[in-house]
Amino acid sequence: MKVAFELGWTTPRAWAEAALEQPLALLSDHAYCELGAAAAAQGLLARRPADSALVERLGAHASEELRHFRQVHRLLVELGGVLGPVRTNPYAEGLLAAVERGARGLVDRLLVFGLIERRSLERFELLAEVGGERASPLAALYAELAPSEAGHAALFLELARERTSAAELEARLARWVEREAVLLAGLAFAARIHSGPPAVPAPRTAEATRPA
Repeated sequence: MKVAFELGWTTPRAWAEAALEQPLALLSDHAYCELGAAAAAQGLLARRPADSALVERLGAHASEELRHFRQVHRLLVELGGVLGPVRTNPYAEGLLAAVERGARGLVDRLLVFGLIERRSLERFELLAEVGGERASPLAALYAELAPSEAGHAALFLELARERTSAAELEARLARWVEREAVLLAGLAFAARIHSGPPAVPAPRTAEATRPA
């Protein structure tokens, strides 16, 4: 699948394998991600109400995210689950905490939202692949939603490109890709779309394997 840009860290297959062990928790978190994406788009357009092109495109994006929220929630309920309580999102909050204030803030936010969508694309494709091998009921959902994430990442990159120079965009995107990679790789694992990798068990030493 064509992507807007490459990520700085690749999610290990073990993440998807572990996340799919808790499908209801994963879907609940995913539903909140879609809801949060819609709210973020609405908040961003409200910051720039006079930018008609931005308002129109982000309004359409918010509507699509809400459709995805309903789609994910519907599957969650079909599988016997309900939305869990709202939790903080260390991934999104960690990225947004580094957004600059002032004129550059808009471009930063567009790049952050594009990065989140790009990472979601990678995660959805991995969940679809691993879930398909395991006959998971989630596999079809993630295979269906992945192309939309690619489009969303491209949208935010395009909006950022229209509002800064090519050289500035390239430099800022490179910094954000690096920040995102470091942040995500260092997060703890949970059955969440944007969690860190599962812990790798320490290798057993000769002392540990020696018969008593």
